[in-house]
Amino acid sequence: MMHADAARRRFERRDGVVLLALALGLALLCVARLMMGSTFGWPDSTVLDFRAHRLLTAVSAGVALAVAGALLQALLRNPLASPYIIGVSSGAALGVVIAITGAGAVLGWGGRSACAFLTAMLTLSVLYLLSQRRGWIDPLGLLLVGVILNAINGAIIMLVQTLIPANLGKSLLLWMFGALNENLSWPWLWILASVILVVSMVAVMMGRSIDLATFPDSEAQALGLHLGRMRLMLFALAGLLTAVAVQLVGPLGFVGLIGPHAVRLILGPRHTPLLIGSALAGAALVVAGDLAVKLIYHLTQQRALLPVGVLMAIIGGPIFLVMLRRQLGRGALS
Repeated sequence: MMHADAARRRFERRDGVVLLALALGLALLCVARLMMGSTFGWPDSTVLDFRAHRLLTAVSAGVALAVAGALLQALLRNPLASPYIIGVSSGAALGVVIAITGAGAVLGWGGRSACAFLTAMLTLSVLYLLSQRRGWIDPLGLLLVGVILNAINGAIIMLVQTLIPANLGKSLLLWMFGALNENLSWPWLWILASVILVVSMVAVMMGRSIDLATFPDSEAQALGLHLGRMRLMLFALAGLLTAVAVQLVGPLGFVGLIGPHAVRLILGPRHTPLLIGSALAGAALVVAGDLAVKLIYHLTQQRALLPVGVLMAIIGGPIFLVMLRRQLGRGALS
């Protein structure tokens, strides 16, 4: 018993050191992004307000996508699951796009939020139902269904784009590549950031129960976990986080895959530290991407900033292929 307590304390100290290092790294990236402009230095109040808006957008989206990715990986018992890869992000994007010419035009960002959440949940439900085989999630089936859902959602989005004005369609296309939304008002940005914070905290508090949900169904139920209720809760949390993130940065890819995977390699599978670490890592990834985009803009003297999603795809795509190859090598997808 004493040895078990000592081992637990040792793991807790290690987790604390890693999480502190992630928090410090994120803080340094945030300061660097606030100082990065045409010249490197602290800006005046007007420029600072613009950069702070962009920074809060990046941090909030990174937290939401990484936590959603960790929840989906637990729910679907698949380390390759993430909002972007399995089509949930494109489902939420479809809701936003439809809302632009429908309810969102009247209800504003609130209408777009509702539509994004509904279509994200619909996509996630279809994915969950179609990827099951005899009551078990088929990992290969999950990826294939996700690819198909991504294609369907993308085709519908392109169809809707033909029905809206050309200037709106152009900005929508840029947003679809994963660009930070600079059109949100400060009050609405704070509302979305607060939703992400509250939902992420709820997920962290459920960490122990999520650990049990990753066990085989019979073992989890024997330990007193109500699996149906837990899975419904994880569905709702992941869908809400993805819907909010898509409004902030569009269907930004691979953050929900890379963040949780990197943290899991260091901290292990326990979900309380994993979710906290994923939130910090996801935020750091998006802020670092935005910082890199700004550096490229100055070095190449472009006329406009690249969407952050372009860099994420260039970096995240090969990482996903490596992870997929490893899973295939273990026979997990057979």
